[in-house]
Amino acid sequence: MSQNAIIKNEAAGTIDSQEYKDAVQVFYKRHLCRLDPWPAEVIESFDYMERDTTVYLTMNGPSEFHVIGSLKNWSIIDEAHKINVPTFLLNGAYDEAADSSVMPFFKFIPKVKWFTFAESSHMPHWEEREKYMKLVADFLGD
Repeated sequence: MSQNAIIKNEAAGTIDSQEYKDAVQVFYKRHLCRLDPWPAEVIESFDYMERDTTVYLTMNGPSEFHVIGSLKNWSIIDEAHKINVPTFLLNGAYDEAADSSVMPFFKFIPKVKWFTFAESSHMPHWEEREKYMKLVADFLGD
């Protein structure tokens, strides 16, 4: 099981193993980008992060599951009420940014709209591109 491989490799410090990378990909293909194959630009972004892991490792850690970086205990939720410009929150029904993660921002940002894409994970700009572009254009036109 992918989860067991992730836990085992993180405990052993073998996050650079192929087993670990393959297990992380199972999660990514469900909750990050559900398209098959992934768009070339998404692959290129991941390839670049693989070549230079400085920012991702510093801010996050080795994966979405083992957050040890500067974002581990960081939150802006207590400051969200200070956002005084129209804000558009987007997530997908299969997103790693679940509704429970988005809800505090919806609750505290004064001028906010929220839309959840029914057929997307974390990348509705790829997974439901036409709907995404229309919604963003409509929001910017308001």
